Amino acid sequence: MTKSSSPISPDAINRLVVDLPCGKKSLARARNKVMKFARDHDFSAEAEDIVLATQEALKNIIQHACPADNNMHLECTVDHDHMTIEISDIGSGFDVGDVLDTPAEPMASHGRGIQLIKGIMDGVLITSEQEGTLIHMEKKRYQA
Repeated sequence: MTKSSSPISPDAINRLVVDLPCGKKSLARARNKVMKFARDHDFSAEAEDIVLATQEALKNIIQHACPADNNMHLECTVDHDHMTIEISDIGSGFDVGDVLDTPAEPMASHGRGIQLIKGIMDGVLITSEQEGTLIHMEKKRYQA
């Protein structure tokens, strides 16, 4: 029996889902996939910001969470004029208020990732519980 091929659904075209091993080697893979996805969906002008924010979120997981199953989840979706990126882990979580209320010093060697993400993305929401953390980011398409 042969499988019949079905057409690709619009959801699959407008969505990128990637599970990555928790480690620095995954950063290049994530960068390439997100950059291609952004450019394929006419977010070329915003692609560098989107990739940078994604990299910072993944670096935070690698540095602080590296979940028990050694996996990071990345999902990008495009809807009309904005892209949504969600990155999650199943680490132990943290107090989001502490991180958001205590910005890093400008010359600190680390600790500015979330500030950077908030500065370059149009919307950022972070939720963290004992079962893990989710960072939801949005970027609007620049109008020419």
